Amino acid sequence: MGDRPEPGLIKWSPNAAHDSFLHINLQHRILQLYQPTGRARRGRFDFAKVAKHDDFPPLTTYDWSPSMPGLVAVGTSTGVVNLLRVDDGSNAYLELGLKMSRTCQAVAFNMSGKLAVALDRVRSDNCLYIWDVNRLSSSMMSAASLADGAVSKGFPSDMEPFTEPADRREPSVSVSSVRFFEDNPNILVAGIKGQGLRIHDLREQGHHGSAIHFPTKCCNNLAIDYADPNYFASSALDQPGIMVWDRRCTQRQDASSAYLEAVDRDNLPWGGALRLDRAMQMEADPALMDSKNSLIRSLRFSRDHRGMLAVLSRTGQLRVLSTKHEYVEPDATLEGSPELLEVRRSCEVDPHYAESGRKNDKIVSFDWVTLGSPVLQPRMLVLRANGAFEVLEKPSFTSEYPFKLIPWQPPHRGLEEGGAYHAAMEFEPSQSSDILAPLLTETALSDIALFGQDKANVKLLADKALHSSASDDLVADIDQNTDLPRSFLEATSIAEKLAALRSASEEMDSGADNSAYSHLGTELASQRERHEKLLSQTRLRGHFPREAQAVLDHTMLLRAKENYLFNYRKNQQIVADDPWLRDIWGWVAGAEEAASDGGMMSHPLDVGYLGVYTIWSNNLGSKPHARLSDNAAPPDESGWERCLNAISKKLGISKFDSTETKRPHHRELCLEICNWGRPSDPDFDDGRSSISSLRRRDSTWHTMTAAHALFRGETKEAVQILMKASSEHPELLFVGFALQFSGRDENSAPKEPLNFDARVASKTDPYLLAISTFILTGDWTEIANQRSLPLRDRTYVAVRNFSDDKLTSWLEREVGVAIETGDIEGIVLTGISDSLVDILARYVMKFNDFQTATLLLSICSPRFIDDVRARAFRSAYRAYLQRHHAFFLRAKFDVESTKRSKHRGRPTLPPPQRQIALRCVYCDAETTLANMPGGHAGVGPGSSPLAAGPQQQQQQQQQRGGGGGAGVGGVEQQTVIGGGNPFTEKMVAGGISCPNCKRHLPRCVVCLEIVGMPRNSQTQNDRRGSGGWGDQGRGKLAASRFPTFCLKCNHVLHLDHARQWFARHQECPVPECRCKCNFRANPELNYH
Repeated sequence: MGDRPEPGLIKWSPNAAHDSFLHINLQHRILQLYQPTGRARRGRFDFAKVAKHDDFPPLTTYDWSPSMPGLVAVGTSTGVVNLLRVDDGSNAYLELGLKMSRTCQAVAFNMSGKLAVALDRVRSDNCLYIWDVNRLSSSMMSAASLADGAVSKGFPSDMEPFTEPADRREPSVSVSSVRFFEDNPNILVAGIKGQGLRIHDLREQGHHGSAIHFPTKCCNNLAIDYADPNYFASSALDQPGIMVWDRRCTQRQDASSAYLEAVDRDNLPWGGALRLDRAMQMEADPALMDSKNSLIRSLRFSRDHRGMLAVLSRTGQLRVLSTKHEYVEPDATLEGSPELLEVRRSCEVDPHYAESGRKNDKIVSFDWVTLGSPVLQPRMLVLRANGAFEVLEKPSFTSEYPFKLIPWQPPHRGLEEGGAYHAAMEFEPSQSSDILAPLLTETALSDIALFGQDKANVKLLADKALHSSASDDLVADIDQNTDLPRSFLEATSIAEKLAALRSASEEMDSGADNSAYSHLGTELASQRERHEKLLSQTRLRGHFPREAQAVLDHTMLLRAKENYLFNYRKNQQIVADDPWLRDIWGWVAGAEEAASDGGMMSHPLDVGYLGVYTIWSNNLGSKPHARLSDNAAPPDESGWERCLNAISKKLGISKFDSTETKRPHHRELCLEICNWGRPSDPDFDDGRSSISSLRRRDSTWHTMTAAHALFRGETKEAVQILMKASSEHPELLFVGFALQFSGRDENSAPKEPLNFDARVASKTDPYLLAISTFILTGDWTEIANQRSLPLRDRTYVAVRNFSDDKLTSWLEREVGVAIETGDIEGIVLTGISDSLVDILARYVMKFNDFQTATLLLSICSPRFIDDVRARAFRSAYRAYLQRHHAFFLRAKFDVESTKRSKHRGRPTLPPPQRQIALRCVYCDAETTLANMPGGHAGVGPGSSPLAAGPQQQQQQQQQRGGGGGAGVGGVEQQTVIGGGNPFTEKMVAGGISCPNCKRHLPRCVVCLEIVGMPRNSQTQNDRRGSGGWGDQGRGKLAASRFPTFCLKCNHVLHLDHARQWFARHQECPVPECRCKCNFRANPELNYH
């Protein structure tokens, strides 16, 4: 198959007092013992090799003794168990023989020197052997305690061989797995193939019927929770699920009612505490589905954390499940009863395990690192497929604790409401040490030596972190008096404000050299690095005042308010602060112009918005039928050439004759794609270039136009541009002469080497460097690989000059780099296709700009793209606009994106759900404005009735107040008024009564009047108190009629009555209700 052989197995010492781990190389049959010597964290693991054992047969299973750290048991396919001495380099071993040969399927040591051997089934023999190897401990300890000059390696030569096991159990069955419980070394659990699990007590001799039996198919990969030995886990070979068991399940009379209910009603197997039917992801590759290996490779419980289980699949997925006991009412608990578990949290330790390019980096074996302290972050030692050791930490969630403990006010809604932005968070500095304690402790312990001579004192460091003043440094003072730059105050658009802030940030950071991008000022950086530096200038916002931070935190909202949508030329102006985004929208505008009036269509293909790589590889994406005519088959290579030839003629593209190729029409269109969105006149610059802030008099502008002419093969035109620019920039004169005398054109080689000084090439001008490279070498490959050039230009050079095979490999490599780094320049290669989703996913992960990702993908998704991430971006953007009450902007985005989704005249986006509707709580009928004639919520002549539910019977009992809830209806109306009553029709037209059942709104429980109707109790004193009948008074009167509902008891009051009542009371005005409608758990907090 060509797959790399797996490097073996890894195991941490089962004895917490010995810090060491084993690595077994299955290919070369070498067992090596290592010892950690310092740090053990992600990115750094210090260890040293202690010993090696390289003489053992091919193994089927193994285990490491916790009582004898130098003893390892290895099972073989013949049933013979080898006891290896691994700590002294002696290659010593002993054999535990077997009368009838069969496969040894599992071995397990206990804490007292016993070894359990699980064997395959035979008819006339037991299949679970218990060997007593405890006498080896005395010989190994005596040998190790001798003087250094007289150390006896290996096992004593006069030791008697092991001939008979101490116990035999499980006759004529196949024992697939076995484990001992550490709290009682005489109790073990064994997995019986096809039957289930059995728990044996070795003190009961010869009583098979006394074993506790749990029927199940999950008989493999037994793992016991060391922190709570009552629980153990197992899995099946052909299922992705796992089971966690409770060994206390003996008899039904000993189980609580809650556990019996789970067994009887929820189909939980007897003995089970937790059932997960899908703990791991299934493979998408059918070839892997047919593999004979188990879907779940291993299960491991952490020794330092109770209920923490790690699961490894054969695909390299490593998932950690944190479990806890289910809550049971105190009166339903029963001492000694089995208890149910639930998954509190699950997380992926290696989230990128499924990436196609990481096949040799997948995890093949792992074990928990025993740290001896629950304060430290849990971590695992993993073995990669390439043979590398690595320590991975369980993802930390301590950063969430401060967020959850901070007393937040209701979320900040928009920027026009007048409230201070940072006033949304009220933080008590006096409580900072308590709130930030988990974060401070984790930070202090993140990079310390956990092993070896320099092992740190964890308890001392944790106490020091809790009592330190570091928490004061983490609490930022947002009341800063930093002056804003004048350009920011005078700016009128979001682009001008962002440019001003970036300029101010660059000035403040000019003296610092600790930035990850500090080297970019001294050397020519790649376009991606320059773009990331630009976006990172405003990432750390602590030194900006409030007004600036509000702009930075609401960039997407402010862009949306400037109509950042589907007018691509206008989008270029909105994102003028980001030259790379501006260039992206320029490319999209060029793609739209090319696709208009069917310009990118030729029967049966529609290649609109595709990029260079997708065109060159004939890739129609995940929905190829959407780009083909009805019932048309995908064309072959010659069919693609014919279609692209027709498209090139339609667009007026010149013929390709630069280099020999079998696909000239592919290259013609690819060259055109590289130039989409760029001005046709080389002397005109409208700011669309990825070279920011270019002016006509800058030397970079002249070298850019000269380089573009050179890339097109027009060397003479490039020389003329440089000569003409030399009047203002004399340094370009020598470059022009060198290019002219180099004797190179697009197809010729130099007559003789030219003595050209490479130092002329500027360290800040990528185009001058490209011209210099061409003068020196004439090698287009170096120019195509010069990442300081925009990807457009590099792709143009590659398409025009590379051979077919070389171009294919170059495009594949560049697309892979763009996906890996999230470089949005890759849109030139991928177009708006499925590969662009991969690029934008990484881009959003870096910079959180899901607004741009949504707008780009909405052009072709879901019309041509079917990807859940595209739908997730869209949902996130819509929720963002909703969250800021930008309802009009959200609706406009919905409308415009639905138009863009039309395919063959029909929109592919589903229509949005109805957002506003009134529902009667009595007849369950809905009413909307669409059902009302003329847009009025009434029923008049010619109006259509409501889509009504079944009309319910009227309530016969009267109560004081209306418990109708927030809907149409009331409880005091005894008869349904007929349709001929004019008063009822007016109430229906005014929205007071339901058009279907004619029940009215509830009554105020204070004044007993129907809410929403004119108030008879409005006295002259009320009028004087509300300011008379002026505009302000009318506003107060209108607000006083507003109904307010209690969400607990559903009683309704007028707003003014509610304020008056709850100013003195907490309970509901209805005497029989007893609902504390006005109860506040923390009255000291400002809820308003």
